[in-house]
Amino acid sequence: MNTLLPASSGVFEKAFEQALGERWEQLHEAVPLVVSAKEVPLPSFIPFLAWEFGLGMLTPYVPNLYELIYEGVRWFRLRGTYAGVEKGLSFINVTAALEPAWHGRAWWNSNQLRLSELPGSDTPALERIEGVTKLSLPFRSDFRRGVFGYDVQPVELDASPLDGAHVERESGVAYGTTTAIWSFGRTTELEHTLTEAEGTALGNWIVPPTSASLRWADMHFRWSTALLSWSANPAAQRRILMAQWFAGKDAYLRLRRGDGSVIGYRRCRIICGCSPSASGFYSHGGALYSPDESGQRVYIEARTDFGDAPREFAEMADIILSGTRAVGVPKGKLWLEAGELSGGVAIASKPIAVPLRETVRDQFKLMLRF
Repeated sequence: MNTLLPASSGVFEKAFEQALGERWEQLHEAVPLVVSAKEVPLPSFIPFLAWEFGLGMLTPYVPNLYELIYEGVRWFRLRGTYAGVEKGLSFINVTAALEPAWHGRAWWNSNQLRLSELPGSDTPALERIEGVTKLSLPFRSDFRRGVFGYDVQPVELDASPLDGAHVERESGVAYGTTTAIWSFGRTTELEHTLTEAEGTALGNWIVPPTSASLRWADMHFRWSTALLSWSANPAAQRRILMAQWFAGKDAYLRLRRGDGSVIGYRRCRIICGCSPSASGFYSHGGALYSPDESGQRVYIEARTDFGDAPREFAEMADIILSGTRAVGVPKGKLWLEAGELSGGVAIASKPIAVPLRETVRDQFKLMLRF
């Protein structure tokens, strides 16, 4: 047996070494494992390695501790820089641009994240994003806000009577235990061609013309109010007349669950005739549209507010026209609960799959054709 004892060793030392001979063989086999323990660590070693590398502060926010062990040291070297924020967010598969506040703001040392995509959920994603960002920012910097899809900036009204008004606040809402505010937006686009049953129920149906002109029997309007081009063909005249009927009408977007029960109603903010335009105000399906009294289609838009029916899942959407508000419901109320609106005619019923969230304003766009 090989020995590491010096030649001057006594009988006791030699006997002790021989008694542990088998154990030395076992330890010899473990030497390679000790050497490679940090390169290919066992799952039970990961928390201890994170503590040894000084990464324990990130463990509450990073679910994949293996990636944290391999890349965490590089993050530590970049910590306190914008590159450190980018590296830290990569641990939780988030890509975002860090935007510092304008130097003239009172909170000049704050930053916001402009996310590249909407987080899949509010919990635990937002807590992780905030935690990693705060640990990665320079010491004097504060994380103020996260934004995607809906970003309303504050209006500067200093030294004016409106100083301190709500317009000086940026969009967003606090969520859970996070101290930052979150301003997210999501768009759902729908298309619908008005059916005869829907048009008849509304009192807005003109039989598609089969001759060179519309029938006088279908002219349910004053001729002086007809905004028709003399060169328009009968089919175009029909679409224009039916689109004009919607001008000034109150409409509500109704959101329903999969079983048909009503989640709530959101008042439509836009309902008007429109025409394609290269510099239009509205976008739908990749095209731009401008309001047009002689338009041949109707653009309808509604946008939920932060906190409208959070944690609900909308599976059906339609438009309610000529509905009646319940007694005591103010006319200006934008979100109506189930039961606060009755009657009316439902059109454009469409299946959707939209999880309503407290931090997301959902925009619904409907292009109605005839």
